Amino acid sequence: MNYFKYTTFDTTKLIIKNKTIRWSSPLKFNDIEECQFVPYSRDSFERANREYLEILEKIAKGENIDVDYKKLKPISHTLIAMIRLSIERNTFNSSNMIDDVLNLASNPEADYREYINKGLIRVFRILCVTAKFDNKLMWAHYGDQHYGCVIELSNLYVNKPHGLREGRVDYHENLYPRTNSLDVFLYGETPEIRDLMIQDVIFSKRSIWNYEEEYRLMYSENFGNIKFEHNFQTNEKSLTVSNQTDQLFTDVPISKDFIKSITFGVRVTDEKIMEMKEHLKLNNINCILYKMILNGELLERISL
Repeated sequence: MNYFKYTTFDTTKLIIKNKTIRWSSPLKFNDIEECQFVPYSRDSFERANREYLEILEKIAKGENIDVDYKKLKPISHTLIAMIRLSIERNTFNSSNMIDDVLNLASNPEADYREYINKGLIRVFRILCVTAKFDNKLMWAHYGDQHYGCVIELSNLYVNKPHGLREGRVDYHENLYPRTNSLDVFLYGETPEIRDLMIQDVIFSKRSIWNYEEEYRLMYSENFGNIKFEHNFQTNEKSLTVSNQTDQLFTDVPISKDFIKSITFGVRVTDEKIMEMKEHLKLNNINCILYKMILNGELLERISL
């Protein structure tokens, strides 16, 4: 599969000169809703929490439950031990326990969104490409209104970034999570659950953006130190982040051989095309050149 990147004329020249392509934090994107979907609602969170605590209670009472006890996260084992002790002392009250836990997590959507926005989004690195060179809206929005170019690339990195995730963006109005909140409570954020959560948060956009037909690649720079504190007496919570990069992008090296073609917008002049040809020659890059033209009402691509 080859990839197409819509960009300005000057940015095209920088990619050719530096042999890099910029992967950016979502903070630099034009969609302010980037990464703002959360993988569960308050209602689903409360339902899963209640079911979770009911399961722990049954395990503590010795009832047979269809869960993998050995894979339960450590806090689950701790809660089971506390419930058993309360039952032995005849002080256990399941309703009070459920209410106490739900009060501690009174706004799970906001808490999760804060975690993403404060702790993660700055270090996310995302590259957005597509599979078409003749998308009219993409030319208008990202190809500098046809004063820019589309670069065709056979690959998007020399060395695969650590923890790379990639795939097509899912466009929708309401997120139907791939994860099960109950599994998160029981087993924690396993690699399998984390992959599904990344798919929900990173690879989801509103339907209004579906014209982009985006293929997305994502990895993370160093997360630094993320510290969460919860005062159980006052129920006050705080999340602080330190030792993260201040830079909101990373220029990832590519090979000159990855550049397969450049397509100029309709409004790119012959002088600008000649300028790009000289620039390609100077940087020892041999690729196919095209130009978009308007043939009546049709947008067509011709070879140069």
